[in-house]
Amino acid sequence: MSVHLQRHQAAVVLLLLAFLPSGLTIPDPRQREALMQLEASMQTGGQTVLTDAELQLDTLLFKMKQEEMLRADFPPAMHFFKARHLIRTSPIFSLLQKMPKGGALHVHDFSMVDVEWLVKNATYRPHCYMCLTDNQSIRFIFSSRRPRPLSHCSPWNLLETVRAKMVNTTELDNSIMANLTLFTHQDPATVYPSQDVVWDRFEQIFLALWGLVTYAPVFRDYYYQGLTEIYTDNAMYLELRALLPEIYELDGSTHDTAWTLKTYQEVTRQFRADHPDFFGARIIFTVHRGVNISVMTDAVEEAMKLRRDFPEFLAGFDLVGREDKGRPLWYFRDALSLPVERGVTLPFFFHAGETGELNTT
Repeated sequence: MSVHLQRHQAAVVLLLLAFLPSGLTIPDPRQREALMQLEASMQTGGQTVLTDAELQLDTLLFKMKQEEMLRADFPPAMHFFKARHLIRTSPIFSLLQKMPKGGALHVHDFSMVDVEWLVKNATYRPHCYMCLTDNQSIRFIFSSRRPRPLSHCSPWNLLETVRAKMVNTTELDNSIMANLTLFTHQDPATVYPSQDVVWDRFEQIFLALWGLVTYAPVFRDYYYQGLTEIYTDNAMYLELRALLPEIYELDGSTHDTAWTLKTYQEVTRQFRADHPDFFGARIIFTVHRGVNISVMTDAVEEAMKLRRDFPEFLAGFDLVGREDKGRPLWYFRDALSLPVERGVTLPFFFHAGETGELNTT
């Protein structure tokens, strides 16, 4: 049923109600119920007829929802950091996690895996070095020999050697994990008093992850683990916003963007072979909106080439980064117009609107 026809029916019902005899002072409950049913039918999924089993589940979910809403510590009314443990133990969350879902359409490449996996798996691999920056962040690199000093960072320490000298590595591991997430046990409003503070911390985390995730052996396993976590939550399709960085090997050699995209494709195929009910994944090539026009032009050129070479796997192009402090789309209009000017199909997936500021798109 079209939206136009539904609106027409609603108008007819309202018109009939308007011409009811004026002497009828008690509303007819049947007319009220009919109007409510019509309105419900116009909602998304309103025309779907549930089976008996689905009706039972719907009734159960509604009851669980009502019970959770009556709790004094209602998670949606709290800061996420304070509500996280409540959500994880919530009966509703547990049930929803088991239910089948469609696709995860807005996942970023460097934030798709649990930090505990990164620390317990990636940082325990041989040849992993770490240093501490002047602003109390961390950096990683894998190298067969001691890496060259990094500006504004302490001397590199081989984590394998550091851990060998420790009786208990839990404190070190927890410290590394704390550097790879925004989560804090302190009052989040105090730790992050402004958008500037939280965004700076947020971007430092991605810089900390860079040398860890872009190491070729970790990169493959990291993406497979990310697909596993998506699959565990019963999402059956993924669209991943990926910077497609150069991936490096232990000897310092690097791979280009096409290699990175091809590796994503190969790992996706392997995951689908291992999990036949998983629909698959596609990549949205992204560039930070803080770059200049020249870099953006090169990125769009690269995106068009990758779209030609991977037409089924590269979904399109997007910008990432803080919108209210970054350059608007209009600033890059010439670069973003290149595909149309050349007759090339390059879908854009601009996720504008992640800011309270006006005129930032």
